[in-house]
Amino acid sequence: MMDATLRMIWGLSALSEAGIANVERNDVDAQLVARIRADDDDAFETLVGQYQAPLFRYLRGFVGDAEHARDLVQETFLRAYKSLGSLEDPSLLRSWLYRIAHNQACSALRRRRLVSWLRLLPTHHAEDSAPDRSAIEAARIEEALGRIPRDQRAPLLLHLVAGFSYNEIAGMLNITEGTVRMRISRGRAAFRAAYGAGEDDDAP
Repeated sequence: MMDATLRMIWGLSALSEAGIANVERNDVDAQLVARIRADDDDAFETLVGQYQAPLFRYLRGFVGDAEHARDLVQETFLRAYKSLGSLEDPSLLRSWLYRIAHNQACSALRRRRLVSWLRLLPTHHAEDSAPDRSAIEAARIEEALGRIPRDQRAPLLLHLVAGFSYNEIAGMLNITEGTVRMRISRGRAAFRAAYGAGEDDDAP
């Protein structure tokens, strides 16, 4: 139930992210990389348009702050643009981008020594006397995610939000598939506990 809540409130259905089967998406990505390497001026813009929103959703959940996530998305695309020549298998573009984003986020958090995680409350809601229910729920989810240990949060988001398989996540994070399963299981439990604690906090 909490997994479904996490996906629905943010609009984070893994099935809706690409809208095409994995094999077809891999073929499209490979063609896109080929266009970029052939100096197609519009190809990289297409890549950004395709992956900007999903990368932002993953990073927002991981670092717990929308503005920080936006900066990391830009850093991810900059790193990708400079390093695209090192991508050996163009069909793996999607997982390669997420790996860059994840590494950028971890490096940034280490540099800034972020210990606690900020709640996501969009600035336009600050002036509202009565934020709508979806905004309140999104903030609660953000806060609950912030209570999950980072090593559990990353695979949980990569699986539930981005739709990667256990095997793909294992390769991205350089851990075993069994470790991925364990961390996702523990992350689910931690999320349910944290989200439930928020319900208790709201009780009269």
